Amino acid sequence: MIHPHTELKPINPVIGFGVFATASIPRGTIIWTPDPLDRVLTRAELAVLPRALAFDLERYCWQRKDGRFVLAWDLARFVNHSCAPNCLTTEYGFEVVTRDIAVGEEITNDYADLGMQAHERFDCCCGEPDCRKVIVASDSDRFRRYWNAEAKAAMEEIPMVDQLLEQVLTQDVLQSLGMLERAVA
Repeated sequence: MIHPHTELKPINPVIGFGVFATASIPRGTIIWTPDPLDRVLTRAELAVLPRALAFDLERYCWQRKDGRFVLAWDLARFVNHSCAPNCLTTEYGFEVVTRDIAVGEEITNDYADLGMQAHERFDCCCGEPDCRKVIVASDSDRFRRYWNAEAKAAMEEIPMVDQLLEQVLTQDVLQSLGMLERAVA
């Protein structure tokens, strides 16, 4: 489930749509977490779906560490790539804001952080000064240490930020984050 202070807006014909903040979203905010409405598919389940769905599934699914594919039911599937993302995936399966996001700013992630498959690659047009121009799965190896440090630093602020998605987090995640008592109260 994507944070409620977001909206879908068109960007351009090449990129399509993006997700933008409708309110300031501070660092340490859980911006997305899996929920029961997301569709989780195995490679075998993907293979038997009608061929007409292939483009949308390839465009909007991402692969989890366990090899399954996620198709978010909400705006999360429209979050675009950036070589300087403002959100990153955590070891708990949710995404956290790694720097304050202003009203009207696009919500982004680095797709190499989202389980790209070895054969996947795409030309990047994010426009960031340090844009890598071509994104490949092995970027994850190059940037993992940096991403983990960024996500960990942002996660330290989770207990101090109003978490609008707190009710969707699982009990084990809440406990790991030291938020279980707050959620029960």
